[in-house]
Amino acid sequence: MNIFVAPFVNALFGFYYLVGNLGWSVIIVTVLIRILLFPLLWPSLKSAKKTRELQPKLKKLQEKYKGDKQQLAKAQMELYKQEGVNPLSGCLPQLLQIAVLMLFFWAFNMVSGYSAGNGSTAEINKLLISSYRISEGFAFEPNFLGNNLAMSPSKEFAAGMGSNMILPIVLLLGSAILQFLSSKLMMPTSAKATAGKPAVDQSAYVKATPEKSDDMMEVMRKQSTYMMPAMTLFIGWNFSLGILLYWFVNTLVMLGQQLIAEKVQK
Repeated sequence: MNIFVAPFVNALFGFYYLVGNLGWSVIIVTVLIRILLFPLLWPSLKSAKKTRELQPKLKKLQEKYKGDKQQLAKAQMELYKQEGVNPLSGCLPQLLQIAVLMLFFWAFNMVSGYSAGNGSTAEINKLLISSYRISEGFAFEPNFLGNNLAMSPSKEFAAGMGSNMILPIVLLLGSAILQFLSSKLMMPTSAKATAGKPAVDQSAYVKATPEKSDDMMEVMRKQSTYMMPAMTLFIGWNFSLGILLYWFVNTLVMLGQQLIAEKVQK
């Protein structure tokens, strides 16, 4: 596992040496990660937009094969094939984000753990390239905007640090809101009028059929839209502020990339 975590540890240390602040190091590393992942996520963003545009046709298929789940599934897959759309491609961004989050989580815990005196110099140096290796007594500053990035919002609240709760609240609520907006952007919405054509309200096309199992993608989209922000709030309360800072910046940049993809494909 260290072979996957080491690049993140080196990046955090490298930018810490450059800017002298762990918070800004986290922000820079997060932005770079999103830039590096963008070419891999671009096809899925394009496919997601095409899938949303197919909602009127999918609705017609649901009406045509109402009560015949097997034929409906077959017809839907045929439509996806004809339009060159992979309905499962939208899962890729989520899976990549989870994988990178886990790696960053382990890397940041190693770095913040060392700063708190919980890690050995030798252990950290095993992961660092020769020019980044540290000596005994190296002072690593984990503070950012008056908050210790190694602490979680729950710990700061329990410690009675009311005056320092602004950043944790901003990161928690901001991450949840941005996650909701990002998921909402991937959902079919009312299309704008283009080329002199009237706007088409697609909201009616994305309602699940009476047998909700007929529209598995709709169920998955709804769960992602509302569950992810809720999970961000629930889990993030006990995450370190460094991880929350990563998640906030990551989601903000991701939303920007989605908006770019939408604009480019119009």
